[in-house]
Amino acid sequence: MKQVVFGNTVIVLLLAASIGHGADKERPLQLPQLSAEYAKQRDLVLPNPREQSYRKIGWRASVLHGIVDAQKNDKAVLIVLMNGHPLGCT
Repeated sequence: MKQVVFGNTVIVLLLAASIGHGADKERPLQLPQLSAEYAKQRDLVLPNPREQSYRKIGWRASVLHGIVDAQKNDKAVLIVLMNGHPLGCT
């Protein structure tokens, strides 16, 4: 049992001593080269500008503020209400 504890202690000390080894050397960071396949897959996942158009709408967090603004501009109000968990976990 003492050998296991001593062995683990030595390993921990060696690892602690090696942390930061070479940290004083200045090396510029290099970005990895991205493959064309990666760029293609990334563009499939990221939303395009048309899919982000909802961000341009002046959403109101309060129903009252939305109703007041709609009355000033003579516009309709769309109210979305929900009861329960947004993922259906109720």
